[in-house]
Amino acid sequence: MGRRSHLVAFAVTTVAAAIGAAACGGGSSGGSAGNAPAATAAATATTSAATSGAATSGVTKAGTALTVGQSATVPYVPLGSTTSDATLKLKVTVDSIEKGSLSDFNGIQLDAAQRAGTPEYVKVHITNLGPAPVKGSEASVAIEGVDNTGQTQQSLTFIGDFPKCTENESQAQLGRGDTFQTCLTFLVPGGITKAAYVNGTDYIESPVTWAAG
Repeated sequence: MGRRSHLVAFAVTTVAAAIGAAACGGGSSGGSAGNAPAATAAATATTSAATSGAATSGVTKAGTALTVGQSATVPYVPLGSTTSDATLKLKVTVDSIEKGSLSDFNGIQLDAAQRAGTPEYVKVHITNLGPAPVKGSEASVAIEGVDNTGQTQQSLTFIGDFPKCTENESQAQLGRGDTFQTCLTFLVPGGITKAAYVNGTDYIESPVTWAAG
């Protein structure tokens, strides 16, 4: 799997909205010029298949193919961790993958590459299985899109509101058993064919993926 690419867009909003937008989620930050706040890429895998993919360690095996609505139990290495050993576990469920329209971006300044893209919206919820707290907004960065060439792509995060697909930017810690819900926007040529979990060496090389049923 290839690594994710970065996208940049500029939202054209009212002055009041521009004053309210100061930073983007997913660990990235951006600035604003006048009334055009920036949007930057987020710093963002059948019942039988899920059962057969479960490893003896209790996690879903890397490379398992799931359908939308199914859950995977996966190891998680937090952003900035210096260890390759994932001691945390997450339950990740892709709830939907919905195709959008470029008209959804009226009022948002896109570059030429983005205007050539196909919007896709991925709704996901993540439950922390412990043992330690995690940030849901950071964990959601591990969810990427798989394009029609098989490469993984990052989601697009906006400064300000994008009502069509509202990203949860909360920096609150999730305790064991707590759930985080969010919507991720992808805007790449040809759209995305799947959503993927890419965190830790095994899952970057062979992600767990979700496809529409």
